[in-house]
Amino acid sequence: MKNVLVAIICIICSLSFTGCNSNEGKPVKTDVTDESLQVAESEPAEEESDTQEKSPAKEINKDKPKSEAESENKEEAEKINPTEAECIEKTYLLRKTEAVRPANEEILSDIARCVTFSRVLDEKGMIFSQMDNYKRAALRHQIIDALMWGDSKLYGAIPVKSGVEGYDADSIIPVEDAEELFKDIYGEEDYTPTEYEHIEDGYILVSYGDGEPWHMMDHMQFFEDEDNILLTGPAFYEDNGGSRSFLGYADILFEKNPDSRYGVTLLYGRYRDEKIKVASVATSSQLPDGAGKSYSGMNLVDGDPATVWCEGVAGTGVGETITLNLDKEQQVFGVVICNGYTAGYDLYTNNGKLTRVEVDFGNGYLVRGSLDGYAYEGYSAEDLVYSNSNRIELDEPVMTDTIKITILEAERGIKYDDTCVSEITVY
Repeated sequence: MKNVLVAIICIICSLSFTGCNSNEGKPVKTDVTDESLQVAESEPAEEESDTQEKSPAKEINKDKPKSEAESENKEEAEKINPTEAECIEKTYLLRKTEAVRPANEEILSDIARCVTFSRVLDEKGMIFSQMDNYKRAALRHQIIDALMWGDSKLYGAIPVKSGVEGYDADSIIPVEDAEELFKDIYGEEDYTPTEYEHIEDGYILVSYGDGEPWHMMDHMQFFEDEDNILLTGPAFYEDNGGSRSFLGYADILFEKNPDSRYGVTLLYGRYRDEKIKVASVATSSQLPDGAGKSYSGMNLVDGDPATVWCEGVAGTGVGETITLNLDKEQQVFGVVICNGYTAGYDLYTNNGKLTRVEVDFGNGYLVRGSLDGYAYEGYSAEDLVYSNSNRIELDEPVMTDTIKITILEAERGIKYDDTCVSEITVY
C-alpha cells in the first residue's frame, strides 16, 4: 500500500513539472509581453507627433531653425497680448499722425461713451480684457443701457424683452447673446456676474435706477494705422446737478478685429494727465492785497481753488478782462472756469461771481457763454468747486497762444460786490 502511494505521488509531480515547462507557456510570457511593451512605447510618440502637427505656431515654423521659430512665436504672442507700455507707445505714435474720419466713426464713438460713462478709466490705464470684474460689470451696465436706446449705434445689437411677466425687472436679455456682445466689444472671455448683476433662467434682468455721475469725452479725434484706431479728446466729470471738472485727455485704443461684429475690440484706455500750461496772466485790475492775501491773476492758474483773483474796480467788474498767455501756440478746445470764491461757503456767498463772459481764443474765434453755480450750507471747498465749474468751449479746436476773457455780466454777493474767480483751466 505504501509503495502504491509513493508511485501515485511521483506521477503527479511528473505531470506538474511538464506543464510548467511546456512550449505553449513560453510565447505568452516572452513574445506577447515584449510586443505589448513595444506598442506602449511607440504610441505616445505618435500622439506627440500628431499634437505638433496640429499646433499652428509649430506648423508654421517647423522647417525653420529653432531660435528663429521661437523668436517668431514670441513676436506672435506679444502681438496678441501687448503690454500696457506698448499700448502707451502706440497711442503716442498715433497722436503724431494726421487725424482721420474712420468709416465706423459712429459706433466707435458710442463704444467710447460706454467706457467713459462707466467711469472705469483712470490715470493708471488698463488693458480692457484684464479689468477686474467690478470694472467689467460697470462697463457691461453701460453697454446694456446703450443697446436698449435708439440714439445709440449699439441699439438692437441683441434681443431685448420688455414688460415680461414673472420677472422682477424692466427688461431681460439672453445671457448667451450678451456674452458674445461683451466679447466683441472688450474681449470678455469669462463672463462672471457680480452680486449686482441679476441672472435668472438664462436671462440678464435689467432694471433702472437714479442716475449716477458720469465721465464724458468731447471733441473726439481719431487716429488710425494698419492695426489700431485711437480715440482721444478732453474728458470731464459730470453729474445731474450740472457739476463739471476736467479729468485730462482720454485715450481709448481699439484693436482691429475681423472676428468682432464691429470690426474692432477695445484694447487699452487711460486718462492722459497733461494740462496746457499758462505761462503768465494779465488782468485789467485786481483787488489790493490785504490780510495776508493776494488777489493776483496768477491765482487763477496755481491749481489751488482756495486762492482767487478779484477785480479791483467799483461795482461788479463788468468790462474787466483776464488774459491768459500760454507757454506756446497749441491746440485748444476751451476753458473751464471755477466761478466765485470757492474756499468756503461764507466766502462764496459773501462775494460776487460771474454770470456771463466773452472768451476770445484768437484769430477771430469768440465764444459768449453763461456761467452758473450754487452752494448749500455745509458745502466743502471741494463741493463748491464741483458745483461752480463751467465750460466755455469752441465747436472745433483752434491753434492759439493767447486767450482773453471779458466780464459781460456779474452778480454781487451778500456783503460785497467784488467779483471773484477761483481757477481757470485751459484744455
